[in-house]
Amino acid sequence: MRQLLLLLGLPDLPLPEFLVFLGFAAGCALLLGWIADGILKDHGFGIIPNAVVLVGGAIIGAILWRRLGYVIIANRQMATAIAATAAGILALIACGVVKRAI
Repeated sequence: MRQLLLLLGLPDLPLPEFLVFLGFAAGCALLLGWIADGILKDHGFGIIPNAVVLVGGAIIGAILWRRLGYVIIANRQMATAIAATAAGILALIACGVVKRAI
């Protein structure tokens, strides 16, 4: 677990701080899932599935971005956060397009 967190660019946190971070991240994911459900309307999946797709895409995007090692700005964590956000949104759009095609 520690290696995955470090791979995503997250600091090594003690357990109580990690649980607070996890709760904050889950709350943000549900909020973004709700916003995405409002934007996508009929092409969305619902609040929780949207949140799962967003978080899954963001994790995959962050891992790929760290592995590729591109430098676009000096702050590496900010670049990873931007790449993760873009990957989460692209994953949600891709799933919406697939759902619409089916």
